[in-house]
Amino acid sequence: MDWEWLENRIFERTLTADERNTLQAVIQQVEFAEGERIMVQNAPGGTLYLLRSGRVAVELEFCGETVHLADVGEGAQLGDMSFVDEQGAGATLIARTPCVAYKLTRDDLSRLYAYRQDMVNDLLVHTLKGMSSTIRNLNEAKAAALQYIHGRRT
Repeated sequence: MDWEWLENRIFERTLTADERNTLQAVIQQVEFAEGERIMVQNAPGGTLYLLRSGRVAVELEFCGETVHLADVGEGAQLGDMSFVDEQGAGATLIARTPCVAYKLTRDDLSRLYAYRQDMVNDLLVHTLKGMSSTIRNLNEAKAAALQYIHGRRT
């Protein structure tokens, strides 16, 4: 595990040896090959991925068409919606390049909570910051689309 990356990008603090050992027991490093599906829209979720390296396409099936929503890279958090709301995956995620990610399931989070509530808090704050950023971007995109529809933007 890249402890420096996790400390800087996720926890925003230096982890103790005990915290590292605890994380080692609950977070798995996983790899995805180019073209591999990481998540499939509407499939059961409950897994959070912290993208350490690589690029991932985010695609949505909508009205019978595949809509490319975004490409995301290092630092992206994947699967956060289904991780939090226990619904199916909100989009399909496809590795554009070889990817390395850190994987955490809801069960892993529960085990971590039993020992290190402070670390769970750090992870959830990181998740909320990521979701907040996404919502802000969606609000801007919706405002631009509405301006375009009403003829005030070209």
